Amino acid sequence: METKRREVFMMRRSAWLHVSLSAYLWLIASIPLGNWNRQRGGTLLTAILAGQPIDSGDIGMLVFVTLPAVLFWFAYRRLSLGATISALIVDVVWLVLQIQSWWIPYILGTRAKWQLEYAKGPTTKVLPSFGNHVAPDGMHFVISLLLIAALVTGIAGLRQLRIGRYDNLPSAAR
Repeated sequence: METKRREVFMMRRSAWLHVSLSAYLWLIASIPLGNWNRQRGGTLLTAILAGQPIDSGDIGMLVFVTLPAVLFWFAYRRLSLGATISALIVDVVWLVLQIQSWWIPYILGTRAKWQLEYAKGPTTKVLPSFGNHVAPDGMHFVISLLLIAALVTGIAGLRQLRIGRYDNLPSAAR
């Protein structure tokens, strides 16, 4: 099994990238980090310390961002094609949401009031905003980078997993 696991090293890389992305999201959702993760609703730790209930939307978001990490870690440990594909589907949906929310408004501009107000907010920017072209803040920029890295290595891992399964078939079945 260890030899087989070495053959799918991209699965391991993607599993670690998925776990890193999930851990990063839990960190920024939980602990206030100043302008890095300044959000309208604050963080989970702030809400808990203030005695406020945790919003169901926050719980749903944390489940959503944890799901690919759990699925991909399971996929890596069990060399599961189904779990790999499931995790990658969630990644693609999530990347589409990131592109729609942050990158299209940055490249093409936006008229959405919340995005224009967000651009003026006190968040850390990596890229410049100009006119109605709203740059994603640093927090979302890092999310995009980690997500793309996890997705690309996940696709490479899927390919390695499929090649490994193909190589194990009898020659008559190929």
